[in-house]
Amino acid sequence: MTLLALVGAVLGASRAVVRYRCAMAERGLFAMVYGAAELVSPLMSSRWQLVADDEVVAELRRSGRLHISRIKVPNGEEAVLTPHEQSVVVALDGEGNELARITRRSWLGRRWEIASKRWAYELISHPRPRRWHVAVGGTSVAQIEGSLVSYNRVRIEAPLGIPILVVALGWHVIARPWEAAAAPTTLVASPGREETR
Repeated sequence: MTLLALVGAVLGASRAVVRYRCAMAERGLFAMVYGAAELVSPLMSSRWQLVADDEVVAELRRSGRLHISRIKVPNGEEAVLTPHEQSVVVALDGEGNELARITRRSWLGRRWEIASKRWAYELISHPRPRRWHVAVGGTSVAQIEGSLVSYNRVRIEAPLGIPILVVALGWHVIARPWEAAAAPTTLVASPGREETR
């Protein structure tokens, strides 16, 4: 294969990937995040952006006093992440329909279950601080890593892809666990699974 043909093949593949990712972004809140992405926020800000391939694929805003977060994607869809019951946070659309939920499965908040009618994932803490992975059936499909001192810059590596809502719900509970506890006076895991870590 000549150099010119190789360059043409790479450019064609790049355009296909860009078209594919744009098509995925048009699917809204259930779109997938592939490869490397980052959640970034200025210090002491309540506004965050989920950036992949130098494009903003979601905007998030925390309301700490209300214990909620809002997420908006480029096609205009929005959801509110809000406490629902003890140890549960739900993502609700504009009409109040539940899109997904995250449920604490360990007393210390080191294991969570993220589920919707379409998928189910686990969010599991590493022994090292500010490091988590997202798993399906015990197999890691993505890594989430905060900086050494804060979660103002969160790196995401998802070779197989994970839904934007999984990123948003995971971020909501790991960056601000006291807000996600839903019932701040209690630290009791929801029933369903025994702590395995």
